[in-house]
Amino acid sequence: MKKATTKRLLATLLSFAMMFALVACSGNENGSSGGNNSANSGGTSSGGGHEVELIDGATAPEDLTFGLTPFEDRQTLRIGFFTGSPLSYAFLFADNLGVFDALNIDVEYSCFTGGPAMMEANSEWDMASCGLGGVCTALAGYDFTLVDVTDYEENMAIFVRPDSELANDPTNPDLWKGATVVYPAGTTGQAVLAQYLETMGLTLSDVESVNMDNANGLTGFNGGTGDALVCWNAIALSAEDRGYVRVTDSGQLNLPFPCCTFAQTEIMESNPDLVAAAVAVFHLTYEWVTESEGNAAQAAAWYLEHCDEEGFLCDESIAERTINWWRCPTVDEYIALFTETEPDEAGLYTSRDLLQIENDILSGFDFFTSVGSYTEAQRTQFLDDQRVDNSIALAVKEMLGR
Repeated sequence: MKKATTKRLLATLLSFAMMFALVACSGNENGSSGGNNSANSGGTSSGGGHEVELIDGATAPEDLTFGLTPFEDRQTLRIGFFTGSPLSYAFLFADNLGVFDALNIDVEYSCFTGGPAMMEANSEWDMASCGLGGVCTALAGYDFTLVDVTDYEENMAIFVRPDSELANDPTNPDLWKGATVVYPAGTTGQAVLAQYLETMGLTLSDVESVNMDNANGLTGFNGGTGDALVCWNAIALSAEDRGYVRVTDSGQLNLPFPCCTFAQTEIMESNPDLVAAAVAVFHLTYEWVTESEGNAAQAAAWYLEHCDEEGFLCDESIAERTINWWRCPTVDEYIALFTETEPDEAGLYTSRDLLQIENDILSGFDFFTSVGSYTEAQRTQFLDDQRVDNSIALAVKEMLGR
């Protein structure tokens, strides 16, 4: 697992503005927003009353509980779900396989297209997963507990038009001065742009910024707005398919920002075993996806089906590539990230060594602090309060005998 490293703080002021819409997930009677994909069926998966046909080449886990002990009484878990980003989708894949049913858990989804909006609508969920923009919003302004990391986003890319001077000479700082760049302000896309400009001795003040969210940014760019575009995940792959030139991305810049899951205080206190089971299922399902090409193809088919249901721009090729870009930690990597410690890479916090995941989160939080979104006092506060909690990782370790 490639680990993000803290970058030099960038002293450029930009307003933190991000507006995303909450959309409702469709659901079956068990709360699942997925459906059975029977095309090219190669087998079935069944657990309890749940049965689903799998596409050719996909193989269901031999034990749908993944070795976890089913709950004696039926449980209900409400999940804040990030549409279009793989950081949430292992929940859906597990649900479609019948894993949650086998564990005696009903799952209900509330779908979002942005982390800050997800945090604001926190009455809708018990656990919620989001990108680093939403993670920082939650750590600075809410009391939720961060319990998991579900993706390291390497496919956060900067695109230019193929017939432009920037495409022919993308590392020329003179061409970037005064260029108009479309991106969502207050997100890690902004941080990727700032880091790339820094490699040429430039800052965000050297370009003209147009604030558009991830999907609308591509629409605007298609319509002629801007000289460059910053977008990620399926939208980045759509930009690639339109013929735009990828000049760099967060993976190339060694800035794979973590996407994380929060749990509400109430469920952490009343039912931590349910939180731990859900986290374990997420990573075990990711391991199932990566076991074979057939399983990855099944995951891509379910991803596409959900995107179609939610009206999210996608096609079969984009779905397959999105799953291939997914960088979720394995179970053992997750446990290590939440249990192994190291000093604060920025040298700002000396009260204790930090968990590895805390340093990874700070790689983005410190950028947002540098552009005025947060303060060092807020940074110190969430670290002092140990809002990044490893009790769930320790419970998962014990559950699975790792």
